Amino acid sequence: MSLQDFIKTNHDKIVAMTREKVAKRNAGRRSPELETRHGVHLFLDQLRSSLEDEAKRDPSQRADADPPTNPDIAKTAALHGHDLLTLGFSIDEVVHDYGDVCQAVTELAVQRDAAVSVADFHTLNRCLDNAIAAAATAWSADLKSELSAEEEEASNEAKLRRMVTAALAIFEMLRAGKIGTGGSSAAMLGRHLEEMRDLLAASGRPGATTAKT
Repeated sequence: MSLQDFIKTNHDKIVAMTREKVAKRNAGRRSPELETRHGVHLFLDQLRSSLEDEAKRDPSQRADADPPTNPDIAKTAALHGHDLLTLGFSIDEVVHDYGDVCQAVTELAVQRDAAVSVADFHTLNRCLDNAIAAAATAWSADLKSELSAEEEEASNEAKLRRMVTAALAIFEMLRAGKIGTGGSSAAMLGRHLEEMRDLLAASGRPGATTAKT
């Protein structure tokens, strides 16, 4: 069974499993009505669209190893990141939301003995990567826009904590193999590390340097 057919057949079950994981992590702090406007159900539909487009491509003409995913994935993920910020959730939650989707899909596939191709899982990981990067970027940008210049200057320590949290969450996804090392999320991790280095250097803390790697 192709992954797009598996998702179509098990759409509601995957959504339910993902929301259960989210609920456990949030201890009931996020209501489904507020959370799902731009959440997992839309991501699954957009993922299935990407998988269908990929299946239509002629293998002999696949010059691009990583073709673009459904552009709506990034747009919807950015809105989801904004929603989570509005609801008071951390950037860590933004990253883990999409990790929950991946875990739900893989767990259900194992439970139902569904053989999913490596190529389909590659597309899944690429779509997750794009969604994570777009949602986390929107969360960070929206938060910064809400702060005055004085608040931004005074919040460097809080900013460091946020970036460390996001970096750790992305690293966990990379280590688990849910996203690739050459994707948008890995690039975001690199930017966060550079920003943390620069913030530490600007603070004058011992051992900090602005030297570029």
